Amino acid sequence: MVDHGAPGFLTRLRAGLSGERDAAYLEALRAAGRVAYDEILAADELRERLPSVWSAPVAAGSQLLAAWNAFVLQTLGETLLDADYAARPGTAGFVPAVTFDQAAAWLAAVGEWVSRARQARANPEYDVAMHIMLPAPLPAWAETDACPPEHLAAMQAAVAPVREHAEVALHALVRPGVPPQHESAVNRLRQDTAEAGAAVDYAAGLRTGRHHAGLHELIEQHLRRALELWFRVGQLAAMPSLLAGPRFDVWCMTDRATLAEWQRDPRARRAVADMWRTDPDPAATLAIQAQVEAGVQAGELWYHIPRQGDSCYFEPPFSSIYEVRRPVHIAGRALRVGTQFAVRGGAGRGIVLGPFRPVRPLRHPPV
Repeated sequence: MVDHGAPGFLTRLRAGLSGERDAAYLEALRAAGRVAYDEILAADELRERLPSVWSAPVAAGSQLLAAWNAFVLQTLGETLLDADYAARPGTAGFVPAVTFDQAAAWLAAVGEWVSRARQARANPEYDVAMHIMLPAPLPAWAETDACPPEHLAAMQAAVAPVREHAEVALHALVRPGVPPQHESAVNRLRQDTAEAGAAVDYAAGLRTGRHHAGLHELIEQHLRRALELWFRVGQLAAMPSLLAGPRFDVWCMTDRATLAEWQRDPRARRAVADMWRTDPDPAATLAIQAQVEAGVQAGELWYHIPRQGDSCYFEPPFSSIYEVRRPVHIAGRALRVGTQFAVRGGAGRGIVLGPFRPVRPLRHPPV
């Protein structure tokens, strides 16, 4: 990491003329996120002490998984900034807009995973899988018509440390032996690891000294695929209980029509996780949702589809909007025909009565 200090006049001028953004915010995130390297070291030491990851306490698996995610995201964010500065030394400390968005998506997520790793170290009963849907995907790739060359350089630089740690985690998983009921799932992890390695090797073979847009895009696709696979493999190798499937779906109350949009939004993911974490009685919240689903099955309720806007309520858990077709009791309240309502979770669990008005965009839920 190079400290560029306050950029000079010429640097700011060049950056302004090329439309680049000040990376001070990203550098602050980078500096704060370097604790991720301490967490991955602590996780590696823990893994060495464990007789078997399969029999590890739930908090140990949570620590391994959270430290892995923090490490990968910090590595990606740092290599992207360094690659941009190396490619554009005249504007070091500033980055193109697409680079800013991508680095911010990775680096801003590091703090949450570091926090989860430390919570697991402090609480022997901490289970990260009860707070967030796992395995977690990488934050969305920044959309651009053409991936800047430095993005490829950054992904190539990140490959070695990410690959090494993922393969070490997988080796630790299989070293003591694999329980028979998980052999097929572990074989799929081996397959994913092989696919990631093949993608990287193929991308390396595509490199040429001449720029070609088609090759550039193809290399990018293969590197993205490899990093996504290793990110997933590392999580499952850290917490093999996930191989049997997630124990809890934090999105189980979310409107199906807009689910994918919410899942892509980092703020929405945090908001849903926080809702469940602060809920004093999740079973009571799920009981309300069960009442609603039973009402839909019985024809007493149906989904309200507005003429404008989206079909969900704007607060976590981003419930569908329902309309009463026959008198029904939900959450202890008698609802008449034509009533619109949505379900709320967390400490404020219950139902919210309509009518509702459209709110756009859905990108910024309350947190």
